[in-house]
This record gives sequence, C-alpha cells and structure tokens, in this order.
Amino acid sequence: MPPLDKVLRSHGYFLRRRDLLALGYTDGHLRAALASKRIFRVRHGRYSVPDAPEAGIRAVRVGGRLTSLSALESYGLPVPRRPLLHVAVRATASRLRNPVDRRVRLGPLAGVATHWVDRARGGTPWRTSLADALLAVLVTESRDVALACCGAALTMRLLTPSALDAIFEGAPARVRGWRQLASALDESHGETFFRLWLADAGRTCQQQVRIPGVGRFDFRLSAHLYAEIDGAQHDPSWTGDSASSWQNDLDRATAMAIRGDRVLHFGYRQLYTDWPRVMAAIERAVADDAALAARRRRHPYRPRTQRKRRRYGPKLPP
Repeated sequence: MPPLDKVLRSHGYFLRRRDLLALGYTDGHLRAALASKRIFRVRHGRYSVPDAPEAGIRAVRVGGRLTSLSALESYGLPVPRRPLLHVAVRATASRLRNPVDRRVRLGPLAGVATHWVDRARGGTPWRTSLADALLAVLVTESRDVALACCGAALTMRLLTPSALDAIFEGAPARVRGWRQLASALDESHGETFFRLWLADAGRTCQQQVRIPGVGRFDFRLSAHLYAEIDGAQHDPSWTGDSASSWQNDLDRATAMAIRGDRVLHFGYRQLYTDWPRVMAAIERAVADDAALAARRRRHPYRPRTQRKRRRYGPKLPP
C-alpha cells in the first residue's frame, strides 16, 4: 500500500481516521507513521503531514476550514492582512480547539474569527472555495476591504466577471450595489482604497494610463497630473526577491517633467494614516494643473536656446 504521508498529500493534506481505515489502513499503520513522524495528529481523529499549509493546519485544528481573508490569502491573493484567523465551521460544530494546541479549548483570545456557515460546498479539506471565501468577505468586511479582494481576484484572473456577478447575487442586499465599484484594474489594495476614497471626495480618475515612451501609471488625476501608489518595492532599501523600482521611478518622473507632466507618489502609510493631507495635496495639485494648462494655452511653451555670449575687445590671434 502507498505510504500514509503520500496518501494524505494526494487527498488534500488532511484525512479523518475513519477515511484512512476505509482506504484499507489499520491503527497499526497509523501508529507506525506517527512514530516515524511522517504524519501527525492535528486534532482528535484528524491526521496530516508536516509540510501541510500552516494556516490550514491551524484551521483544521480549530475544527473547520479557512475562509474569508485567510482563505483568499492562501489562494495567493494580495489582500489586506488581518491578525485574525478566519475559520468556517458547521452550525452543529462542537469541541472547537485552540489553533496552536489541540488540547486547549478555543477561547476568545485565540485570535480566531469563527464563521458558522460552512456547508462544505467545494474547496478542500482545509479551505473553502474561492467563491465562498469572497462571499464571507462581502458579509463580514467593510466595503473597501471587500472590493479590494474582488479586484484582486479579477486582476489575477482567478474569477471571471460573470462568476463575480453570481457571488454578489448570493450576497446580502445591502452589499449588492458594491458590484459596480469593483475594478479589474486595481493591482493592489492600496489602489482600490485610493480610487474609492477619491470617488467619495467627488474626484474622478483614469486607471492604468500608459504614456508612450515612459510607461504605465496607476492613476491620471487631470490633464497633466498623475499618481502612483508605492509599496515597499519602490523604496531604495527594498530587500525583497525582485529588484527595487526606485531608480526606474526617478527616470520616469524625469521623463514626465520633460513632457510638462507631474507625478505624485503616495505610500501605504500615508494612505492609511494621513488621508486628509493626501487629499489636500491632490486638490492643490489639480488646481495648479488647471491654472498652468490655461496659461500654456495663452503662452505655449518654447524651450530656451542658449545664446552665444558676445565677446568684447579685439580678437586675439591664434
């Protein structure tokens, strides 16, 4: 018979004891695999392998499956991080356990948000389907967070627009109007928040505008004004897997200045903690751009040419 750890991996990392017995394994097989540490007991009657997803292990130990933001993150979506572990459990679930200790009952300080809605419709033994996870987000999270998740799923093409329509149709009536605000052009949750908050302030914008010879910018705010939402990779001290975009940002800003355009850069900390000042900067920059555009129409820009300096005195022989 195949090794137990191989069987567990092929069945989604987690199996119940009765499922293993139905496959022909015995308690002796389980004890031997446990002794060799090829498998381990997640909670009473549930087994897994050491290389199973850590978040999945904690969710199964609680007594359910990952859902909401926790499940979306496990699918690779760059969603806003939250400190809680979101676990979907059946309405009849009991004996919920601490996510890090199967011997301790689940308490209010365990950092777990329980969703008593799991009907086991698709997904895997350790996480709900992407559609169910998004539905949980729509039900429990704010508009901005929910639309950031929807935008991420569309941008990464994990969902089609029609599939997202179906999810919203099954959502509560109070959130169905958010569907028209979801955008597949949002490449980060910072861009989603910026776009929504800008609209709340009565400002319109264009997304992902490409300038020939320069590149693409996150937002166009007015005729000659653009905005970029910068993550950590735009910092010169960035040490991630990819290269820092700091030098490229400087080159692009220079090219835009030569064109007569301006680029505003905002970081995540500014967006989340200092939005009034961000909005004030945008309002001033838009007004300045309108005034400058009006002046340019009256007085078109002509690059200066260097004049030859007049030399005084007699010309000296070579």
